[in-house]
Amino acid sequence: MPALIVHGGCGAVSAEEEKLRREACERAADAGWEALVRGGNALDAVETAVRRLEDEPLLNAGTGSYLQADGVARMDASMMAGDGRAGAIAQVPNLKNPIRLARYILEQDAHVMLAGPCALELALKLGLETGVVATPKKIAYWQEHLNEDSIRLDYGRMAAEWKRDNARLGTVGCVALDGCGGLAAGTSTGGTGHCYPGRVGDSPIIGAGTYCTREVAVSMTGVGERIMVLLSAKRLCDLVADRRPVEDAARWVMAEIEKLSAASAGLIALDASGKMVTLWDTPFMACAQRR
Repeated sequence: MPALIVHGGCGAVSAEEEKLRREACERAADAGWEALVRGGNALDAVETAVRRLEDEPLLNAGTGSYLQADGVARMDASMMAGDGRAGAIAQVPNLKNPIRLARYILEQDAHVMLAGPCALELALKLGLETGVVATPKKIAYWQEHLNEDSIRLDYGRMAAEWKRDNARLGTVGCVALDGCGGLAAGTSTGGTGHCYPGRVGDSPIIGAGTYCTREVAVSMTGVGERIMVLLSAKRLCDLVADRRPVEDAARWVMAEIEKLSAASAGLIALDASGKMVTLWDTPFMACAQRR
C-alpha cells in the first residue's frame, strides 16, 4: 500500500509559525501523494513533495534557504532509491529546486555527488530554474547577525559563536513507498544561517541525512555535524536489516545522537510494510503523512 511522510525541519518556533509550517508540509504531502495515486513511483513522489517544500519561503530549502556569512545561499540536497541508486549536490548557489538536480544525478547512475559552481553549470545546461534565493525574512536574519567576525570571515570566532547559538530550523525531506513496494528518500536544505561559506551538513551526504534500502527509507534533520559523523540514516537502515523493528531502530539512532552531544535532531522513516515513524527531540518538527 502506498505511503508517504514529509518533514519541514525540527527546532523551536512560535505557535503561529508552527501552524504555518504544518500547513506547508500538508501541501507538500498532497503533492507527493497525488504523484503516487496517479501511478508514479516512490522517486516521483519524493521529488514532487520536496520540490513543493523547496517552494515554501518559510522553510529552509530552495526558495527559503538561509544565507551564509558572505550573503550567498548555497544549497544541499540528496535522493536515494531502494535499489541503491543515489544522487546528491552540495553548496550549489541560486538553484530554486536543488532536489531536481539530485534526481538527475541519481538517474544517470554514474557519479553520486556534484558540488559548487560546476554543479550549477550542469543545472543551467539542463534548463533548471535559477534565481536570487533570498527572501526578505532570510535577508533580515543575515543582516541581524552580521558582525566583525563574519565580515572578516574569522573561522575560529565564527565557529565558537555557531556552537553557542544554533537553534535555527533547517532541512526538509520526504520518504515514500509506492504501489509496487519501491522505497525512496530525499532531503534538501539551505544549511544553517550565517555559517562559514562552504559549510556542508548531513543533508547531501548519502548515509548521513538520507539513506534508502529495499527495506526502509530515512530522511534526517537537525544539527548536521553530529548526524554526519554518526552516519545516522544508514545506521537506522542497518539496524532494520538486522531485524530490528523500524521504531526501535529510530529510537536507537536518536539516542546515539543525543549521547554524542546535546545536539538536536529529528527523523522520518518508512519501511516496506508501510510502517511510519516520526521522531524528534526538539520542541517541534513539522510533519505530514499520507497512506
